[in-house]
Amino acid sequence: RSHYFIQSNLSTMFPFEEEYQLAVSLAQEAGRIFMAAYHEDKTSVQTKSSAIDLVTETDKAIEELISKRVKKQFPDHAFIGEESVDADGKVHFSDRPTWIVDPIDGTTNFVHRFPHSSIVIGFSVSRTVQFGVVFNPVTEELYTGKRGHGAFLNGFPIRVSGERKLNKALLACNEMVFTQDIEGVSVRTANIRAVSSGPDACHGLRMPGSAALNMCGVARGALDGYWEFGVHIWDMAAAKVIVEEAGGVVMSPVEDEEFDLCLRRVVAVGSE
Repeated sequence: RSHYFIQSNLSTMFPFEEEYQLAVSLAQEAGRIFMAAYHEDKTSVQTKSSAIDLVTETDKAIEELISKRVKKQFPDHAFIGEESVDADGKVHFSDRPTWIVDPIDGTTNFVHRFPHSSIVIGFSVSRTVQFGVVFNPVTEELYTGKRGHGAFLNGFPIRVSGERKLNKALLACNEMVFTQDIEGVSVRTANIRAVSSGPDACHGLRMPGSAALNMCGVARGALDGYWEFGVHIWDMAAAKVIVEEAGGVVMSPVEDEEFDLCLRRVVAVGSE
């Protein structure tokens, strides 16, 4: 669409421009599949089984669109997708040029028509994410980041807040995932209490439900920090480079642990 600006002046300088342009095009094309399902009569998908079927069908259609196009244009590239990961759940993340895709990040939001879901496309070489594309088709917000070339929202540069004081910070997490794991709920509740109570409590805490969009919220300065345990590589990869290119930091929530996209935990902050 005409209001999505591609940073063409940087095209000759970025070594993965062809891949990047394809990712932007695919995200927008996938957005049309997303919106067609999003606009289905909500009353027709009220039961749990039909809601799951709708998400699964849309997830698979979007991932198939992206994977087929990528494999046609770049047959030697690897592909990691939420819907196509091995049955054992293991992710094979190598040094090969790799596309890392979540067809719908924020599926519960999608089912309930809460407008906070995204199509997420990241691209890595030598296990380093080179660019990321995160698109919310409902709000038509397209976040992009190229390593060494900045982060953008619909073509306009974005920057983290730089906020360093917890009591002035607006934070986000996805901690309250409903589960039968009572011990896990207790740990998550303790994490929330640690930042939201006492004299240095954060200014506010949000749980919007899309890891990629939460991280992009940090990148644009709307959020000052975000954390999550149990997040997947396809939720984080694209947004990681967007946060970093906006001046933020992505790290492990475990002290002295080096961040790894495969460890399923993340903290993104708008200051060092």
